[in-house]
Amino acid sequence: MKTRLKLIRTLALLLACLFVEQAAAATNDVAISLYNRWEHLDGYKLIQMGYHYRNVARKPDSAVVCFSIVANRYYTHKLGHEDIEYSIEAMNNIANLYCEYFYDYAKATTYNLKAKELIEKHHCYKHLSKVIMHEAYIEELMNLKPDFHPKTVALYKQAFDVAYQQKDWGTMYDSFMNLMLMTTFHDKESMIEHEMDIIKTATLPPDTLFCYNFARCLIDVVRTWDKKQFDSTEVYLSRLQEIAHSPRLTPAHRATCQIVANNYCAFYYMGVYKQPDKELAYLKDNERIATQFNLLPHLIASYQNLKEYYLAIHDTTRSEHYRMLAMEKTVGMLSDKKLGSANEAEFIYELNKKNEEVREIAYREQVKGRVMWAALIIAVILLTLLTLLWLNYRRVQDRNRKLYNNSLEMLRADDEKRELIERLQLTPNEGTATDTPHHEGKLDASRQSDLLHRVFIIMETCDEVFTTDFTLPRLAELAGDTRNNVSEAINQRYQTNFNGLLNEYRIKEACRRINDTEHYGHLTIEAIGQSVGFRSNSNFVSNFKKITGLTPSAYRKQSKPQSPTDSTD
Repeated sequence: MKTRLKLIRTLALLLACLFVEQAAAATNDVAISLYNRWEHLDGYKLIQMGYHYRNVARKPDSAVVCFSIVANRYYTHKLGHEDIEYSIEAMNNIANLYCEYFYDYAKATTYNLKAKELIEKHHCYKHLSKVIMHEAYIEELMNLKPDFHPKTVALYKQAFDVAYQQKDWGTMYDSFMNLMLMTTFHDKESMIEHEMDIIKTATLPPDTLFCYNFARCLIDVVRTWDKKQFDSTEVYLSRLQEIAHSPRLTPAHRATCQIVANNYCAFYYMGVYKQPDKELAYLKDNERIATQFNLLPHLIASYQNLKEYYLAIHDTTRSEHYRMLAMEKTVGMLSDKKLGSANEAEFIYELNKKNEEVREIAYREQVKGRVMWAALIIAVILLTLLTLLWLNYRRVQDRNRKLYNNSLEMLRADDEKRELIERLQLTPNEGTATDTPHHEGKLDASRQSDLLHRVFIIMETCDEVFTTDFTLPRLAELAGDTRNNVSEAINQRYQTNFNGLLNEYRIKEACRRINDTEHYGHLTIEAIGQSVGFRSNSNFVSNFKKITGLTPSAYRKQSKPQSPTDSTD
C-alpha cells in the first residue's frame, strides 16, 4: 500500500513539473512574440500600454515588455529630449515592477540608478521624484519588519518635496501615503506636520482631487484622534471607508485604499473603545483583500497585525499561527528558490536575453569603423582572460572537490568510531576507577587517559554537545571531573582548547546534516549552523572554513550529485 502511494505521488509530481515547464515555455514565447509585435510602436503609446497592464490588467509580464522596448531605445536610437524622457520613465517603471512583482531588488536598484544617471546626464528632472520614491520603496521592502525606519522616512520626505516642486501630484500623493503609514502607527506624525499642511492647503488639478480627498480625510482622522475628538474621528473614519470603496478608483488602487482605511479603523476601535471584535473584522478583511490582489507586503503586514491581536487577547496558538504565516510569506517573497517564481524567472531571463540582443546590435553599429587589428587584439586578450578564468575555475573546483572528499573520509572515520561505541555500548563512566568526581591536582597518565576516554564518549554520543549552552563546566560535570582537569587533558591530547574541540565536533555534525538532504535539505545554511549550536552565522562560517577549507555554501554545492562532465580525476 505504501509503495503504491509513493508511486502515485511520484507520478503526480512528474505531471506537475511537466505542466509548469510547458506553461513557462508558453509564457516566454508569448512575451518574446509581444516584444517583436510592439517594437514599432512609438514611446508614448508603449508607456500608456505599460501603465494599463500594470495598474488595470494586472499583467506585470506584459508591462515589463512595453517598458523594456522604450528603455532599450536609449541604446539603439538617436533620441530627442522627449524620447529620452520616455526612456527614463520606462526604466523607472521597470525598477518598480521588479521590486513590486518579481522581488528582485538587485535589478530594481540597477534600473533605478540608471534612470537617476540619465536624469543628471540629460537634465531631465521631470522624473527625479519617482526615482527617489522608488529608492525609498526598495529600502522599505528590504526591511519587512514592523519597525520604524528613519532612513526610509527621510527618502519619502525628499521624494515628496521634489514632487511638490515639480508638481508631480501622483508621486507626491504616493510618497505622502507611505509617510502616513510609516509615522502615524509609531506615534511620530509630528515628523510630517509640514507635509500634512501642504496636502491640506495645496491647490490641485481636478483629476487628482479624488485621491487627495482620501489623503486629506486621513489627516483629519489622525489630527482629531490626537486631540481626543473621538466623535469627529468616527465621522472621518466613515468618510475614509466611503472613499476607499468608491467605484471611481481602479481595482488595485481601491484595494490599497481599503487596506489603509481598515488599518486605521482597526486600531481606532481597539485603542479607543477596546472593541476587539471590530478590530478583528477589519484585520481579517485586510487579509482577504491582500490575498485576493496578491499584495504580498500588505498580506505580511496583515499577518503581523493579526499575530499582535491574538497575542493581546492571550490566544497564543493563533498568534503563533499568524507569526509563522508572516515568516513563511516573508521568506517566500525574498527567496530565489520558491516554486511560484520559476515561471517569472524564466520570463525575465528570456526578456533579458532579448535586451542583450538589442544592445549587441547597438554595439556593432558603434564599433563598425574601428580598426580590424584593434578588434583582433581585444579578442585575443578576452580569449586569454577567459582561458585563465576557466583554468582558475577548474583549479578551484578540483580543490573544492578534494577538500570535500577529505571531509567525507573524516566523517566516515568518525562514523566508524560511533558504530564501535554503539556496538560495545560504552558509556562515559565505563573504565573509570571510581564513581566519585576527581579533584584538583596534577593529572597522571592513567587519570588523563581515563578522563580523555570519558570526554571522547561524551563528545561522540551526547546530543547536548550541539546545543548553544553547552559549556566546559557542563562537559566536566558529565565527565565527573573538574573543569581545570578536563581543560588540561584536552589541551595536552588535542593541542587545542575546549572551544576548538567543540567547534570541530559541531562542524562535523553540520557537514553530516548538509549531506543529509532528506532530513535537512529544507534548512538554510544559517539554520543548520544554529541547529548544531552556533549562535552567530559569521562564527559558524569562519569555523566551517577553518576546519573543512570550504565555506558552508561551497560545501553544500559539492554535496549535490555531480554530472559526468563535472567530475575530475
